[in-house]
Amino acid sequence: MAGKPPYPRRAEIVAKERGKPGNTQTIYELRADHPKPDTLISEHETEAEALDAKARYEDEDKS
Repeated sequence: MAGKPPYPRRAEIVAKERGKPGNTQTIYELRADHPKPDTLISEHETEAEALDAKARYEDEDKS
């Protein structure tokens, strides 16, 4: 298992469409460059959830 990345941590939110054409759902992925480039950290159903996860991931005091 990978260790925790050093601070400051940085992540980005990527919106992805999932499902069959005509019946898709947007999923928000939290991605970071640790331990490898473009590592998937988590997936969220809403952008608000993804933003909250990003804030928690990047804030040393919240982890």
